[in-house]
Amino acid sequence: MKIHKRLAASILKCGKNRVWIDPEEVKNIKAGSTRNHIKSYINGGLIQKKNISVHSRFRANKRLEEKRKGRHMGIGKRRGSKNARMPEKILWIRKQRTLRRLLKKYRAMGKIDSTLYKELYLLAKGNMFKNKKVLIEEVIKRKQEGIRVEQEENLQKERREKN
Repeated sequence: MKIHKRLAASILKCGKNRVWIDPEEVKNIKAGSTRNHIKSYINGGLIQKKNISVHSRFRANKRLEEKRKGRHMGIGKRRGSKNARMPEKILWIRKQRTLRRLLKKYRAMGKIDSTLYKELYLLAKGNMFKNKKVLIEEVIKRKQEGIRVEQEENLQKERREKN
């Protein structure tokens, strides 16, 4: 039967494990051992090619869905350093780009002048601002400080003119 299975596999163009031989017709199949005999058995339906068994991705997809929610991501599942998993450089680049984008937007809108823009740009480069919110607070603070200084100067001018 080994020879018959091997011949059938080569004719059917599949592996030996995928060849199905009718268990009731084993004696008839044993009688013929040539390729022509095997071909006739295949045409007669005594030898058939089994379907490929399904390799389901259900469990894998389910696990992926759970991972998206944050499951199976604890300390025991981590391979590689923190920097390898999410590089500090990429985080730095993202932060710089968001801060610089905000500064350009504010300069274009006229909220800040070019000198203040340059100052804040260099401070951002020097890692002065943790995030966008902190930068906005700094802009507001600088603007209020500038207004206060202008008001003081105006008051001093008025006092000089009175005297």
